[in-house]
Amino acid sequence: MAIHIEKLDKRDLRRLEIFCEIVEQGGISNATVSTGLSQPVLSNQLIELEKSLGVTLCKRGRSGFDLTSEGHTVYGYANELSSLLSDFAFKLKGVQSKLTGQVRVGILDNTITLPRNPVPVAIENFYKLSDSVELTLEVGDYTLLNEKLAKGQLDMMIVVLAEHQLDAFSHTEFLFTEKSYLFAREDVAKAIENSNYSLEGRRINIGGYASEVMRKLLNVEQYQQLKLIDGWNVESGALLAMAGTHLSFLPGHLIESNRSQQALVAVNPEQWWFTSDFSVVLKGAKTALSPAANAFYECLTSLELFSSEHMT
Repeated sequence: MAIHIEKLDKRDLRRLEIFCEIVEQGGISNATVSTGLSQPVLSNQLIELEKSLGVTLCKRGRSGFDLTSEGHTVYGYANELSSLLSDFAFKLKGVQSKLTGQVRVGILDNTITLPRNPVPVAIENFYKLSDSVELTLEVGDYTLLNEKLAKGQLDMMIVVLAEHQLDAFSHTEFLFTEKSYLFAREDVAKAIENSNYSLEGRRINIGGYASEVMRKLLNVEQYQQLKLIDGWNVESGALLAMAGTHLSFLPGHLIESNRSQQALVAVNPEQWWFTSDFSVVLKGAKTALSPAANAFYECLTSLELFSSEHMT
């Protein structure tokens, strides 16, 4: 069976690396130890890769794990790709003695609690390249970061873009994903559960790039007295939810890691959730970056297995 695919995106590349690890460990079950990921997550990533490539890579079940002919071919290609990336990393280290300059990076707030956030690792690797580089990191909301990028005060920003915003930038590349759920104070969540998850009369924070997604998830048109609050700041949303007066969509990792917010619970988590794709965004073409900025960009976008929350 021929493989029909025009271009691999970053998620496909991560899935290829997971596929190789599964093959080298002799199956999904064995790969849970080396990857730190559960069997359902590994199985899902393998299925998504097969969908993207349009082929069946392996036979799995009670009889064991066995590669198909296409699987053997893809595994060989994936190893070639890994060698190319290793060679690139070696060449990048070769510029250490010549690399100088400052890089200015902006990132959306409230990402510090994201599991396996690739940004700290990228910064660490960047400083290993040279003693003559510096990096400044500005944390803020999208409006602030976008203004600074437009004015040339940032070299790049790490943000979530709505679909209609993608064409506004010359260069974007996917980095990682976070998952948001509808949170409420525990007693409020229990009352909603007891009312068969009716949101009638509730106040809900809805806004930002995901406002339409939120509206569709909750099917807001079915309610007569639903109070939609226009605004979606993560911290204010958390405070309002903690007050018991509002419900807010919030990143799951933020609530899970914050002891003061453990009174908040996800409402109907099986259905009321969505994912946000974070991308690194440039004002102009990648070729316009300074050598230092380009080096950090490569550190940030290099294959980093297991860096996305959507694999947890």
